[in-house]
Amino acid sequence: MSSSRFLVAGAGDVGLTLATVLSEAGLEVSTLNRSGRSVEGATPLVADLRELMSLRAAIGEREFDVVVITTAPARRSDGAYRAAYVDGPANLLATLSQHPARAVLTSTTGVYGDDDGRWITASTPPNPTRSTAEIVLDGEHRLAGNVPTTVVRAAGIYGPGRTHLIDRVRDGQITVDGSTEWTNRIHRDDLVSALALAAVHPSPPALAIAVDDEPAPHHVVTAWLARELGVEPPATVGAVSATTGKRCRNSELKDMGWEPAYPSFREGYRSVLASI
Repeated sequence: MSSSRFLVAGAGDVGLTLATVLSEAGLEVSTLNRSGRSVEGATPLVADLRELMSLRAAIGEREFDVVVITTAPARRSDGAYRAAYVDGPANLLATLSQHPARAVLTSTTGVYGDDDGRWITASTPPNPTRSTAEIVLDGEHRLAGNVPTTVVRAAGIYGPGRTHLIDRVRDGQITVDGSTEWTNRIHRDDLVSALALAAVHPSPPALAIAVDDEPAPHHVVTAWLARELGVEPPATVGAVSATTGKRCRNSELKDMGWEPAYPSFREGYRSVLASI
């Protein structure tokens, strides 16, 4: 797709990093967000995905072959999730004079909802247990019903500027209960490379999970971080409970030739720790 026109809509941290990758590859890229922030080599479009009038003014008669939607909810509420995953994409498609040949949507592994430590693949039937996850799933279906779509369901994103877990471990704000709570994560740069691959691949899958190669129990991750930071490990409190969480596989991305630069939390968090 070297001659294709790409739009990164809802371009925040992930979207702007993606736009940089696509632009540096010599592709024609536009970014769309409310702030007007963009990157070298990309065309900035300023609009609010919630407002049709601002979208029409920003996009005009422009056409795009591939649209990558990287919106994130402004807060944890049903309304914010509906704006990010349902209304925003619908408004964007309604604005474009011609639908793109492909859309790529960043989504979340939260739509699976499984909480007993089982292995999850992209083909595992969704089982959302929260209203926000139900809204995300609705947004996936609506977009895919209007344009060929690759949905990239991402686990917890960490990386530059995303130091919440590190800060809590350093400040002694985390306790563990001795149970096995499986967690999954993806470094921001690896998520970006997955989205870029989905955007340019000649035949990407309809669904993919963006996670690293090694799901890890929460207490293992926090204990490792404590050692790296030189602080006391999180205290163990309460009784041991049943195994919780889920373990996600990235098989669909691997089948496309994707390899994470940070295959586990260790490599990824070392890079974050080195930068702070």
